[in-house]
Amino acid sequence: MKPQFYLFFILALLFCAPNVSFAQSETCGQTPKDRIMLIGDSWANFMWTYRSMAEALRQNGFADIKEDGNFTAIISMQAETWASDGWKDLLDARIRTSSEDVFVIFIGGNDVMWKWRPGKTMEDLKPYTDEMLFYTDQIIDIIFKYKPDAQVVIGSYDYPNFSETMIGNEWNPYYSQWEKFGFVAPEVLNPLLIEFETYRENYPRYKNTPNIHYVNNMGVAQYYGGYPTASLFPPYGTFAPKTVTLPYGDIRYPTHPNYMGLAGYDAYHFNGKGYQFVANNMIRNYIGSYFRQDYNYSFRSTGKQDGWVASNGVVNQGNGGKIGKVNSQEFAGIFSFDTDNFTEGVKIEKGALYLTRKSGLGQLRNNENVVDKVTVEAKIGHFGTSVDIDPADFSDAADFVNLGCIVGVAKEDDYKFRVDLNQDVLDAIASGKRVQFRIKVAFGANPANMQYFEYYGGNAEDKYFAPTLDLRMSEVPMSVGIKNNSVLPLSIYPNPVTDILNVDIPLEFRKPGVNATIINSIGEVVRSLNNVGMSNQVREQVKMADLPAGVYHISMTDGYQIRNGSIVIQR
Repeated sequence: MKPQFYLFFILALLFCAPNVSFAQSETCGQTPKDRIMLIGDSWANFMWTYRSMAEALRQNGFADIKEDGNFTAIISMQAETWASDGWKDLLDARIRTSSEDVFVIFIGGNDVMWKWRPGKTMEDLKPYTDEMLFYTDQIIDIIFKYKPDAQVVIGSYDYPNFSETMIGNEWNPYYSQWEKFGFVAPEVLNPLLIEFETYRENYPRYKNTPNIHYVNNMGVAQYYGGYPTASLFPPYGTFAPKTVTLPYGDIRYPTHPNYMGLAGYDAYHFNGKGYQFVANNMIRNYIGSYFRQDYNYSFRSTGKQDGWVASNGVVNQGNGGKIGKVNSQEFAGIFSFDTDNFTEGVKIEKGALYLTRKSGLGQLRNNENVVDKVTVEAKIGHFGTSVDIDPADFSDAADFVNLGCIVGVAKEDDYKFRVDLNQDVLDAIASGKRVQFRIKVAFGANPANMQYFEYYGGNAEDKYFAPTLDLRMSEVPMSVGIKNNSVLPLSIYPNPVTDILNVDIPLEFRKPGVNATIINSIGEVVRSLNNVGMSNQVREQVKMADLPAGVYHISMTDGYQIRNGSIVIQR
């Protein structure tokens, strides 16, 4: 963004900055940790100013994690500017003294796309792109200089809306730029942006460095927000959220004005909700799994034994949980996990439960007079008379009524909350039996007659929303429902994985001559890892993003000993 637009965006902040409130219960009284630094241009700046990344962290069960963009997310910046004297020194000082371990970079729009003109192709823009990548490398070098284990996330842009924001609005500060673009329609500009992002995605350093991650955000705002009013350009249509493909959406459409800045008149930048879509996509595609890397296996609930039971004995099974109140009836959600395949004596060191709200009516009250709280309880084995949901499940005594710290409040649909489980709960789960969780609402005075919330079950179409139990175990099951065999397992995480797989190298394998292979379900070798124990390294990071979803097998050996593991790739 060019300097003459500063006033325009100061006004954007005054009129469009979101009203964000923080519930004290979201972080269990703990001070949130700074773990994400936003670096780059106006896209980084507005994501920071609107606190869109912070809201997306809450949405994904990480209300106890903070982001920061002070002095590193600046309007109008280019990669070359950040790499220049003075600015490079500022970045150096900022990173050197930071506590963050994830660095999200938005850069390149001012360097490259602003230079496009009608008749130019991506070939014409490649010299600018290569120069931008060269200077971005210098930003990354500063990060790795002080934090060699840091995770660098390169975020793509999403579709602008030069067309519909300009019709009859010659006063718009971007009108002259649209004129330079030849008043181009979305179906011309969007494919060019895709070509630029594809070129960047395939940059060798990004492809070959395990802790650099490119995240494709193209079409994200279309996917999550839809196109609720008719487009002013062909095909003049509308579409509902989650009805286009991700990534890329429908290249004939721009991003809808509902998600553009300055009440829909900013052609290039999103508003707070639009940037939350982008941040959520980045968390789902890598950042979230990184924050969950301390766990080496994730279990989904069974689905078929998930459901709800009402206080009058009515039950519903296989369709997710329900909590709250409808007229005189209260509801409890039940979620069942098959955790009965652990090796005897397994130790669970850490655990977290994630539940995601699907829909709801009303809001929980949290003020100085009335507090409604979601409560979570656990039963080793099952509530009631059987693993299937029955009327007794509503009031049957729980084995644990204080499971641990509840992080987040799932205040909107598709928001998660997380329960960090106490050690006594983990020890009970390690006993090798099924575990069921029951959630209810503990209402304050005079609850509304119609106030209820539904939560996704294990049969959710989008498995990301399914109830998940993350565990850090001393031994990992080869696969859910199958006992370990005599071959010692590898510690691999996160599992399921979407991008980077961490493989802990056992002490006896930290030496030359140790190799590993990953094969798919039909026996084809898809990864060969040679000398994984060289330099006494403790962990190997393997990129899995290019492999299709499915079950894979990993085997590590020094020629005498073997360790194995099963990997689930989830898309």
